[in-house]
Amino acid sequence: MNPPETSPEPAAANGKSKPRSVSIRSVADLSGVSIATVSRVLNSPGLVSPATAKKVQAAVQELGYRPNLFAKSLLTKRSRVIGVSLPDIHGEFYAELMHSADRRACERGYHLLVSSNAHHPEEGPGNGFALDLVDGLIVMLTERSRVDLDAIAGLRVPVAIIGVDEAGVPVETITCDNAIGARRATEHLLAGTPPERCFFVGAHRGNLDSDQRAAAFANTLRAQGHDPADRQLAFGEFAFEWGWDWAMERIAAGELTDSAILAANDEIAIGIANAARERGLDMPADLRLVGFDDSRICSLLRPELSSVRVPVPDMAREAVDALIRRLEEPDSATRHARLPTSLVIRDSSRLPVGGGL
Repeated sequence: MNPPETSPEPAAANGKSKPRSVSIRSVADLSGVSIATVSRVLNSPGLVSPATAKKVQAAVQELGYRPNLFAKSLLTKRSRVIGVSLPDIHGEFYAELMHSADRRACERGYHLLVSSNAHHPEEGPGNGFALDLVDGLIVMLTERSRVDLDAIAGLRVPVAIIGVDEAGVPVETITCDNAIGARRATEHLLAGTPPERCFFVGAHRGNLDSDQRAAAFANTLRAQGHDPADRQLAFGEFAFEWGWDWAMERIAAGELTDSAILAANDEIAIGIANAARERGLDMPADLRLVGFDDSRICSLLRPELSSVRVPVPDMAREAVDALIRRLEEPDSATRHARLPTSLVIRDSSRLPVGGGL
């Protein structure tokens, strides 16, 4: 016997809920169609004529019917839940990523279950992610030491990966073009600053995004005939405090006047900007600064912060769509999306008219 699909009756005028439940049969009776037709409208509307679908949807709206998702999952063997495994769930970057992913999943008729446990097994249960609850999994990878693509590809659920794209990976991948964004930012800084006065301030070595941005920075300097010295590339954390500490040390050594800096993210850049302001250095007259991500705070800083824009909402939507494609079209070809980045020039790095070397 099939489990019933019911939802509570809408509240009565006196504010009390009616005891009777609204079932899928109620919708069928009101719209004058079979239960099977109602089910098709709710699950595969493309199989039903527009006129019939409209009639059923009107009945659903009038009755306030909501499918019982648990009962539905027993029938279809699908939860319509997508797992999302992130390195962290704090900060503007992850908030924007999840907001966009949740909106896209909702548009496609899915729900998200988000966790960071699998990235921090020492801090939580050893099972990492409850794979028995989800139809598929989106995994974001940021650390080279934790990239085990064979193991991820071997999971018993479809997977899409954000952050890694390596040849031969048999799963959907979504990345942003760190190299082009960092190269354009470095070329912009080199237009007004000698290469020996340019610096890169990144996260710790082994972070995939930071390493790619550092490599593009160094290669762009080499293309100008300058092999960067060790002091021109610094590695710490994606944190305001690291940018502040690095800048304070360099200012004390007299190295930041007439310099240009590419930071691996906006938090590092803001730490550098605040330290420079604390020590009386002006942007862009004394130093020019570009961040990475183009978060909202870039436009709130004074002067406004130049930054490389990472298409976070597009990455989220692409990841959700990629995973649903694997769920609904399992035999389709695996795709590897690389989304473009773009340099947004603001006052923190802008050259005066006619300025340059």
